[in-house]
Amino acid sequence: MDLETFWWLVGEIRDRAETTDVANDEALANCVVDVIADRLTADELLAFDAVAGALADLADIPAMEAAMFLIEGYISDDSFMDFRDGLILLGREPFEAAIADPDSLAEHLQAAPVKGKADGLGGSVPIAFESITSSVADAWVRVTGTKDEDEFWEATRTSEHRSVVLARPPSSEPSILHDADATRARLPRLAERFVQRFEPRVAAPQLAPAEAERGTERATLFDYQSGLADGRAAAAASGLSNKHIVPSWGRPFWDMGRDNVS
Repeated sequence: MDLETFWWLVGEIRDRAETTDVANDEALANCVVDVIADRLTADELLAFDAVAGALADLADIPAMEAAMFLIEGYISDDSFMDFRDGLILLGREPFEAAIADPDSLAEHLQAAPVKGKADGLGGSVPIAFESITSSVADAWVRVTGTKDEDEFWEATRTSEHRSVVLARPPSSEPSILHDADATRARLPRLAERFVQRFEPRVAAPQLAPAEAERGTERATLFDYQSGLADGRAAAAASGLSNKHIVPSWGRPFWDMGRDNVS
């Protein structure tokens, strides 16, 4: 499958989503499944999935991790995969602009298939999508008539399309996810729009259970930096080899899916 065809299909998905005014991942997934199942054969679906995976790999860059944290307010391995799938569903122009400069997402946040509103002041912007491959699997089951989704996963493992690779210029850009100053310098527009991510958070007062349920938490780079050293020390003490720590609504936690050390 060539890129022109792939991006044309993404355009069809976006048109379907806007027409139906989707409000959540499930509704958007239905649009993805309907469009590709109507237009592609079983083998073409495997090719579509392979191209989507190759495009997602292009977005696996350090500045994109920081951009996701600013936009969504948290990051983990799984959520970053979903974020990159969501970038693809923004369409070709925003996706390619984001690959060239992740800070350009500040201009395209409203391009997200409408799963919510982006106010730039609080809450998260609904870019992430879980996941293109899962939607392809559903479409493949529909097209082939099989009752066993495991056949799709076996087909992806043996498909001639699985080796699709898209060229990406080599980059030596370091991670900036834990560095507030570097994040502001690298992503100035996103940093300005999501300035609350840089604010230290005052400890919440002790509340009665009913009141506490109404409270909200907000992830900040301040929380990330203050939790980073504590988390790594805990990892060293426990003997874990994975030292990648990410913020989760102000609390550090282990992201066991990543092998490298940030």
